[in-house]
Amino acid sequence: MSLRPAVLVVAAFLLVPRPGIAQDAPPKVAGVDVPAPKRTKSVPPHYPPEAQALGMRGIVILELVVGPDGKVVSARVTRSVPPFDDAALTAAREWEYEITKVEGKPVSVILTVPIEFKMRLPEMSRDDGIPDLRQGVVPAFPAGAGPETATVTAEVTLDPDGHVAEARIKSGESPWAESVIQALRTWRFSPIDGPGGLAFEVKAEFASGGKGGLHVDLRLSGPRRIEAPAVAEASPTPPAGSAAPPAPITDATPPTSPVPPGTTPPPSATPSPVPAATSPAPAARAAPPPTSPSTPSPTPAVPRPAAPPEELIRNPAGGTPAPAPAGLPPAAGTSPALGTAGAAASPAPAIPATPMPPTPGISAVRDVTLAPGVPDLVKGRRPMAPPLARMQGVSGTVDVHFAVDAAGSATVREVAGPDTLKEAARQTVGSWSFRRSTPERLFLAATFTYKGDTASATVRAQE
Repeated sequence: MSLRPAVLVVAAFLLVPRPGIAQDAPPKVAGVDVPAPKRTKSVPPHYPPEAQALGMRGIVILELVVGPDGKVVSARVTRSVPPFDDAALTAAREWEYEITKVEGKPVSVILTVPIEFKMRLPEMSRDDGIPDLRQGVVPAFPAGAGPETATVTAEVTLDPDGHVAEARIKSGESPWAESVIQALRTWRFSPIDGPGGLAFEVKAEFASGGKGGLHVDLRLSGPRRIEAPAVAEASPTPPAGSAAPPAPITDATPPTSPVPPGTTPPPSATPSPVPAATSPAPAARAAPPPTSPSTPSPTPAVPRPAAPPEELIRNPAGGTPAPAPAGLPPAAGTSPALGTAGAAASPAPAIPATPMPPTPGISAVRDVTLAPGVPDLVKGRRPMAPPLARMQGVSGTVDVHFAVDAAGSATVREVAGPDTLKEAARQTVGSWSFRRSTPERLFLAATFTYKGDTASATVRAQE
């Protein structure tokens, strides 16, 4: 008796597809071959902290392959927004859909899905007098913080347009303080009624557990008005026919001979003033004569144009002053050329544009103060007295000279001070990270003050 017929029957049975299962069937296209399946499990994407800090938003489009069991088999980006791509892919791989069947058999489906990243306005309580929040994000719960809770308090100043002009941490530890500072950079409020700005306190309480899981409670309180700074007015032009006071001549100005009317003065390093008796027009008498480069003449105070609040927040260290808007007088050191009519052809005197002074940076590290010209300190250790110094009652100051590279990392170059305090100051500076907007190295100096159990630091630009 031969076993060949029995073997052939078994082989044929194994080759026959079982009912209800599609074997190597090509995926169907949702919306073309089959209806788009309904999603049964949805995981929201995580908003990237770096995009949140910059107030970015966008739409990422994914192409998903949903398997016969309704789970996402693969996902790829067809429309990319770089800060959000990874977050969109991570969330989509956790989704599940209803099983799609063709002729009663489950099939794979190709599905195109847009994922929109947009910032929801944070929920907060605020006192009367604080304007509505128009734009901004909730402080992100620090990654890896675990079940810990923390409270951060910040002082915020708004300009009349409702932009955050200044933010300062009053209390709170790292990394919670950095999270609050990053969120405050995205906040925009309704314009303030009346002149001047507005200052108030922001209290952020990071909590974990409970029904809401990880969440941040925000409280805005204590609004107070900030008066607009007084603007110095330029001296008015004397009326026609009135005698203008003569321009002062210092000892450094050599005497020169008067220029006859109707002639062009010869070029020289120190132009000669035109006598009032020969000046043909009152406007010419009102114009101050040019002086030697070594003898600058006083100029009236002119209000400088305010920098955009975004620039104050994103580059608080000042940097290169913005160019003066169109219509402002020419810069200092320029003077119009005299025509054949002498001083009568001179236009109004040039008023120099006052450069914008650097503004102090924002420190997210407690007990650290930044001087003007120092960029934001975004993270790092706060100054703390070393245990041995506390036990011995050692107090004093430590000066640390360090450099900051384009990535914002600090490298210590020199430390001077008591030996029991130097190493603590060195390690603290080495942990700092600054926000940079320019590629060149920045050289700074930090002065640590240790008094018993307390410690503080002031950072300034090296001279």
